[in-house]
Amino acid sequence: MINSILSGGVFKGLESDLLQILEPAGGQWGVVIESLDHNSFIMLNADSPFTAASVIKIPIMMAAFNHARTGLLRLDDVTTMRSQDKVGGSGVLRELHAGLQLTLLDAINLMIVVSDNTATNLVIDSVTIEKINEYMTQKGCRGSRLEAHLMKPKPGGPYNTITAADISLLLKGLAQRTIENPGDCDAMIDILSRQQYNQKLPRCLPKEAMCAHKTGEVTGVTHDAGIITGPKGKFVIVCLSQNLDDVEKGDHVIGEIARWAYDLLN
Repeated sequence: MINSILSGGVFKGLESDLLQILEPAGGQWGVVIESLDHNSFIMLNADSPFTAASVIKIPIMMAAFNHARTGLLRLDDVTTMRSQDKVGGSGVLRELHAGLQLTLLDAINLMIVVSDNTATNLVIDSVTIEKINEYMTQKGCRGSRLEAHLMKPKPGGPYNTITAADISLLLKGLAQRTIENPGDCDAMIDILSRQQYNQKLPRCLPKEAMCAHKTGEVTGVTHDAGIITGPKGKFVIVCLSQNLDDVEKGDHVIGEIARWAYDLLN
């Protein structure tokens, strides 16, 4: 991947600093950092496709809230988990009994807060893959697509993909309360702020910082994307990676990038 990088505002001239932070992790990276207070941004490989991992759960959640707002479904609709619904990876539902009933909002919370893959698939079934992709397209996403349920990839692909630019676009809309009903935006940010996997974006941030985010990881891949708020600044940050030899180094690098951006923007 040839690095494509753009910057402006306080990040102008600091492109080499970002690349230096990323260097120890190796692999390829897509990064977007955009201030919500003034015209400061840095974008590295923003439009390049990456394996989606669990960051795809952000647009899945947003499509579900949109459908609830427009009356196509209800957040208190009840679904029943079947044995065949259980999938591996992160989450707790696969440990619970078949026949368990939970609301769509329960499933959304589990999908984001503990990155539950079984809950995610229940949400996908409620909204449908087709409608989730339509939602992303309508909101301006150009390189992101849901192709299959989580942990159920189609043989030989295609696979779920995202770009840093698309996820940043969605998060910016949430933060500015413009992409959906303002109350729904607040509700979704609240869910993201209760994320329990905090070893990436929040790891180096000071205590006063608030981080609403969603992680993702598969073999050779570690992602995190969120909205970070400090006393003097608020920004969207998306860090995507692939082909890493050591994802723990990637986790650490994501934390360093978040702190670098936080200090510059605050």
